[in-house]
Amino acid sequence: MLERFCPDEIVPRLENIDQQALLNRGIKALLIDVDNTLVNWRGHRIPKQRVKWLNRAKDNFAICLLSNSITARRLRHLGKVLALPYVCRWGWGRKPFGGGYREAIQHTGVAPAETAMIGDQLLTDIFGGNRLGMHTIMVHTLSDSEFFITRINRWIEALIRMRLTSRGIWPPVSAHEIGSQVEAGNESG
Repeated sequence: MLERFCPDEIVPRLENIDQQALLNRGIKALLIDVDNTLVNWRGHRIPKQRVKWLNRAKDNFAICLLSNSITARRLRHLGKVLALPYVCRWGWGRKPFGGGYREAIQHTGVAPAETAMIGDQLLTDIFGGNRLGMHTIMVHTLSDSEFFITRINRWIEALIRMRLTSRGIWPPVSAHEIGSQVEAGNESG
């Protein structure tokens, strides 16, 4: 059961995700969390390097923003700026429950097995994506500012990471880290 909280990859930021590696894995769609993954919590400003990454990604993948935000106004704005569909769910439809994921998948038209869920939280983004059979990518949180429930979840996530570490499962090796290890090995040889 704890393995469902383990992401397939961990990368520092969204823009560090290797798009070619995802294509090679057969990924055709991306579901992207908003708060502390795409922008700071409650943020509206998307850094230029992230916009550049997203514009390249739109050439390769069907993309949908997926958020547990209570209101959709900010998501509407971000979706419009990025020219991307979005799903904003609250209550039982929110992450990690399946409703928001299924709606986002409908927007992409791609099966869960060919979809990557990208987010900063184990209890919502990663657990929900894993439950539906998606490739999951965890990014480092952009900001310490978070919704109060998220701050509580971080304590639970820390306990889960300790358990996964004790079982030798955490951290998974990311494609980014594999590339760095290969380059380091090539330099020493």
